[in-house]
Amino acid sequence: MVQAAIPGAELLLATVGIVAIASVIIHGASASPISAWYGRKAAEETLIEERESTALGLFRPHDGQVSRLAPEDLQQMLESEAPPIILDVRSRSTYDHDRAEIPGSVRVLPDEVVDWANDESFPDLKNALIEAYCT
Repeated sequence: MVQAAIPGAELLLATVGIVAIASVIIHGASASPISAWYGRKAAEETLIEERESTALGLFRPHDGQVSRLAPEDLQQMLESEAPPIILDVRSRSTYDHDRAEIPGSVRVLPDEVVDWANDESFPDLKNALIEAYCT
């Protein structure tokens, strides 16, 4: 257009060039802050149980690993005179996926464990052995 000597072509070329450069600068400068904001917003809308990757983290802050119990050991414990309380604390999505349960287990949503532990209708909880099932 400029080489064809069309009237106003130089102004049009300069305007398009400035808009393109401004677009690159604005998009480049805003990408990190906007994606960080989006990450924070997504984290706010994600349930704590979905963000926490360990069962121990649902109960208290920790520095170590979660101990694991072999199925055979759990079977022996369940057959003993003082069997443990088995808490099924799987996330909603994990539980809804297969709905398999350990017989006699108590289903408690991970974000409701503290409320369950403080429930007055379970007076012997303070002395009970509690095993959490989360996978």
